Amino acid sequence: MSSGERRARVRGRNRQRDREAGDARSFWDGYELLWAPDQAATGQRGPLDRARIVQVAVRIADAEGLAAVTMRRIAHELGTGAMSLYRHVPDKDALVSLMIDSAQGEDELPDAPSGDWRADLRSLATDLWDFTQRHPWYPEAVMERPPITPHSMAAFEFAISILDGTPLSVADRAAIIITVSNTVLAAAQNAAAEARLRARLQVTDEEIDHSAGAFFGKILASGRYPRFRDAMTSAERLDPKGEMQVSVELILDGAAARIAAAG
Repeated sequence: MSSGERRARVRGRNRQRDREAGDARSFWDGYELLWAPDQAATGQRGPLDRARIVQVAVRIADAEGLAAVTMRRIAHELGTGAMSLYRHVPDKDALVSLMIDSAQGEDELPDAPSGDWRADLRSLATDLWDFTQRHPWYPEAVMERPPITPHSMAAFEFAISILDGTPLSVADRAAIIITVSNTVLAAAQNAAAEARLRARLQVTDEEIDHSAGAFFGKILASGRYPRFRDAMTSAERLDPKGEMQVSVELILDGAAARIAAAG
């Protein structure tokens, strides 16, 4: 083991000790990396650097989920020892934040809002949904690590600017953006969980609907739940993205009412 790897191991043990002792500062371990120049960006790129580690981590998470991302697994993919990674990334928490920022940086933000706040927020929700389909691990990641990263902060700043022309306070504007984002992320998580269940049971949506007929038929026929019956029989069946869009429209209706009242 090299002296650098020994120092990395000691730093890792110290961080773990701080966490176990309840040191709140340890929560922010690794975030400073996001606001510091990467080795690759400063011309100090070597055979192993932070960008390559993050790239491999994102690839693993896209294919197998966030739980599959471990320092040992990444080291195996890169053909190196796990301890070598700690010279570039202090721990998995920091790695997850780096993954969040890297994924967020894939899409270029518009130069400015269009001026139609409702259309822009609708587009923001759709883009976020599509993003979570490329990176299914993202909703779980931002629950574990607040997205206080350069690309995430830039995206949030742009999103709030969509409502700049309204009479709402900045707190209300931020609340609307957060509500839209959380709604999309929750819908994406639900859709992913249902997809995993279907894969585990090896059934299709059509097979689930067919098998549910007899089960729900008894409930509906009992007459005890007329509102549920009406909702089940009258509503158009939507796919997960369509259900998300309906939820977002309800939020936008509320935002429009809030804007009208403030005006």
